[in-house]
Amino acid sequence: MNRQSGFTLLELVIAIAIFALLGLAGWRLFDGVVRTQQGTAQHERDLRALQRAVGVIERDAWQSVTGTVVLAPAGLQLQRSHWRNPLDQPRSERQTVSYRLEGAALWRDSRGEGTDTAQRQKLLDDVRGLNWRLFDPQRGWRSETVGEPLALELTLSTGRFEQIRRMLLLPGSLP
Repeated sequence: MNRQSGFTLLELVIAIAIFALLGLAGWRLFDGVVRTQQGTAQHERDLRALQRAVGVIERDAWQSVTGTVVLAPAGLQLQRSHWRNPLDQPRSERQTVSYRLEGAALWRDSRGEGTDTAQRQKLLDDVRGLNWRLFDPQRGWRSETVGEPLALELTLSTGRFEQIRRMLLLPGSLP
């Protein structure tokens, strides 16, 4: 009797098919993980950009000079103090800051008191909606300039964030 040892052609085909299915399943799993990581990284970048923009607005609102916050049809304007002076140049520490929506970008323009040059800074891209309101203790929330506002409300729609609402206390509200 002649006994042969080894695999038949059918067994090899079945083994290759099983190996191919396992490889395909592994590739799809890996591809899903990579796509999820890319989506998470993009979401993180968008969230950081939003946090930076709101942080800048928040700092300006906290350092605003009482009675200088003005709502205009084009945006918000205020005068802030405590403008950093790292070079110790002779200048005022007050700065006029305005926020405006141009196209789908939120811009911050700042100008030092007594200077003609303005600095433009793009805070955020892909802005679909921007709304400002001021809180007056006698009349409540208003979309126009009020006497001595106590708070500023910012409502923002950008990128994948449908509506971000932030209320910021102004210096006149602090004891």
